[in-house]
Amino acid sequence: MTKIKYHSRKFLNKTNGTASIEVDVDSYDWCGGGVDARVSITDCSRRITLDFSVYTKKDVVEKTQKLEVLINELSKLKALLMDNAEVICDAIAVADKKRKESSKKQIKSEVVAVEL
Repeated sequence: MTKIKYHSRKFLNKTNGTASIEVDVDSYDWCGGGVDARVSITDCSRRITLDFSVYTKKDVVEKTQKLEVLINELSKLKALLMDNAEVICDAIAVADKKRKESSKKQIKSEVVAVEL
């Protein structure tokens, strides 16, 4: 079996934060061979590790299908966010405006209470 070794770590945020994706793949020949493969995704203090290790022919099919589902769902999420970006940004702007107005009212009432 040809030796397979791959390691990659990419940071997900452009400016700050610790979000990353790490892929680690290593093959071996003992006990019939196989490939240990993991994908770890971190975001803030959360971490998930997905197993894509392959020890049988059946595993190759199952792990490929697992990857396909993940890729499809992430692609759908991306399309959903892109298709609805304007609506989402408008809703955020409305919520920000309400928060600012609410904050101003609380500050005024606190000042009045202190002056009395």
